[in-house]
Amino acid sequence: MISVRIRVLREEYCNHCNISKRSPRSTGVKLLEGVLDRDGVKPNVIIDYGCSTWRNSRYLAIKYGSFVIRVDALRETKPDVVAYPTHMPFRDSSADVVLLTHILMFTNNKGEWPRAIQELARVSRGYVVLETYHVKNPKALNYEWQEIYELTITNNLSIIRRNLRKDMENVVLEVNHRSTRMNTT
Repeated sequence: MISVRIRVLREEYCNHCNISKRSPRSTGVKLLEGVLDRDGVKPNVIIDYGCSTWRNSRYLAIKYGSFVIRVDALRETKPDVVAYPTHMPFRDSSADVVLLTHILMFTNNKGEWPRAIQELARVSRGYVVLETYHVKNPKALNYEWQEIYELTITNNLSIIRRNLRKDMENVVLEVNHRSTRMNTT
C-alpha cells in the first residue's frame, strides 16, 4: 500500500522545493561527499530513495561515475524502481551507498521505521545517508531524533558524520557488517 503521507510529501513539499533549484545536492550528500573524498572511496552503485527531483542522483553520477538507481513509492516521479522503504527489492549488500531522503516522517506510521532502517542496513555494503526534517503538517509524523538514533544502533549502523539542527537531521552512517569493500581511488 502506498502511503498517503508520501503523496503529501510529493504534492505539498517536493513540487514546491526551491532548495533543489539552489543546490545541486542535499546536505546529507554533502556530508557523504566529505567522507568519500577523505577516505578515497568511489562508490560504484548508489540507491537513491526519496528525492523526486533526483538532484542527488545526477550529482553523484557525475561526480563519482556511479551507477545510481532511483527508487520511490510513487510512479509519477519516474523512478527506476517503485518500492516502499520497508521492502526494498534488492539483494543484501547490493549498493555501496543508500540514500533515504526525507521519507521516514511520511511513512504510514512509526511502526514501519524499524523495518525501513533494517532495509537500509541490509541493502548497503558501505554507507547510508539518512535525512529527516520536522514538517509542519498534520499529516506528517512527529518524532524526536533519539527515536531514529536508537534504530540506527540496533541495526549495526554507526554515525560517522552528522548535521543536527532544530528542524532537520542529516547523518552519514557506516554499515558495520561490511563484507565487500568499495573501490578506493
